[in-house]
Amino acid sequence: MRMVAIAAVGTLIASSVSAETYRLVHALGNSEKEVARELSKDECAVKKRELIRTAEAIGVHSERLGIGSITCLPESLFRD
Repeated sequence: MRMVAIAAVGTLIASSVSAETYRLVHALGNSEKEVARELSKDECAVKKRELIRTAEAIGVHSERLGIGSITCLPESLFRD
């Protein structure tokens, strides 16, 4: 009985702590486009790599030339 109570309390504590989520944002010139939101850090990193490949292929991103910016930003930056 005691182990069940401890497990239940542990589950409640774990569910009340939320992990930071991220938005994937592509900026080009003075415009920004939100590509995805509510991603885990790892999910955002994967989507960022995919977006960089696509954006470079169509010519709207080049780190070498300083064209465009693709980044993962914490959701907490967008909340009051």
